[in-house]
Amino acid sequence: MLRGIYTATSGMLVESMRMDVASNNLANVDTAGFQRQTAHIYPFPERAVARVHQGERRVLGTLGTGAFVDGSATSFAPGTVRTTQNPLDVAIVGAGFFAIQTPEGTRYTRDGRFTVNSSGLLTTLDGNLVRGEQGAIYVGEGEVLLNEQGEITVNGELVNKLLIVEFNDRNGLVRRGSNLFEALEMAGDPFRYRATLVPGALELANVNVVTEMVNLITIQRSYEANQKVVQSYDETLGKLVMLAALFERLASIGAN
Repeated sequence: MLRGIYTATSGMLVESMRMDVASNNLANVDTAGFQRQTAHIYPFPERAVARVHQGERRVLGTLGTGAFVDGSATSFAPGTVRTTQNPLDVAIVGAGFFAIQTPEGTRYTRDGRFTVNSSGLLTTLDGNLVRGEQGAIYVGEGEVLLNEQGEITVNGELVNKLLIVEFNDRNGLVRRGSNLFEALEMAGDPFRYRATLVPGALELANVNVVTEMVNLITIQRSYEANQKVVQSYDETLGKLVMLAALFERLASIGAN
């Protein structure tokens, strides 16, 4: 019986973590370049269930012992491109990532909301430097224009080109906050990728609000179902304890 409580409890924990992931997806539905997440769910080993009668053991089947969440997967499906008319906004069509220089090292993103800092360098909204093929991108205070090849001109003069990269295995990219990814060894070395860009536009999050809301409802119902199983086991254990106490009392009365 205790095994049933543990199994149902593990189900509640799984649904709780799935709820966190789905809620985070919904919270970032308006974040440019956000990539939807799904939880990685794995089952615990199954156990054989047997019936023993008059010394004979007969296997009836297997019994699941619950599940657990180990990390999450990222969906790199493209999001909708929306025009903003901001000359420093840029969206990637298809594969590719912007290379961003942070204090922790190079990171990668699909978020093309850029700005210019007080030193005249092109940065993300968090102040991290956007990398070009020739290093940091200095634009100063002139008129900045980007074209579909990622070339950056200031007052009509070409100054740099956005560094767009891709990886052999995107599963090697892990989130590091602020809509940035870090490339682990399994991702392979980043290589330059000839992507098509849309200047004056942004790629929206690849999150479908309706789908996520349906997921939240399903998760909530599953959580409640496991919760009722735990409550049912708890009530049954309570009754067993009361019966055991009653039998013990009757046995003591009979002994006297």
